[in-house]
Amino acid sequence: MVTTITSTRTLAVNSAFMQEIKDGNPNLTKAIHQLQRACSSEEDISQLSRRLTKALNALRVELALQFALEEAYGYIEVSDSLLEDLSVAAHNTKAEHNVLYGGISELVEAAEELQYRGVEAEDELRGLIDETCQFSLQLRDHEQAENDLIDQSFDLG
Repeated sequence: MVTTITSTRTLAVNSAFMQEIKDGNPNLTKAIHQLQRACSSEEDISQLSRRLTKALNALRVELALQFALEEAYGYIEVSDSLLEDLSVAAHNTKAEHNVLYGGISELVEAAEELQYRGVEAEDELRGLIDETCQFSLQLRDHEQAENDLIDQSFDLG
């Protein structure tokens, strides 16, 4: 393949690699499911606090790996002006990695702090669960946006 370097570089999704990265991490899927189960759990408050902290920690570890792989191999720069719309979407989803990782880190710290201090205030734990459920929805939307980019990138080929 011959490539020409131009001054305009467009960010796109390397659909084959991105799909392989997504399919190759069953631990991420498991961590997401554990978090969803924790959000809907009816356990007593101390058990729920431990479950939530464990689920958030596991998800943070998996997201760190997933985002690193996606950024290294799933996003590529191309020089094709026809891909401009896909580039905007790719920039947006890639930028979400930092926001999502920051969000999961804040949730982990809040869960660990609640667990450390004790869970005397059930309202605080319920608030954390609500924030966690919101994060879970944001992550789901992010993953859907990346899957849409993969589909659109396959359609180009």
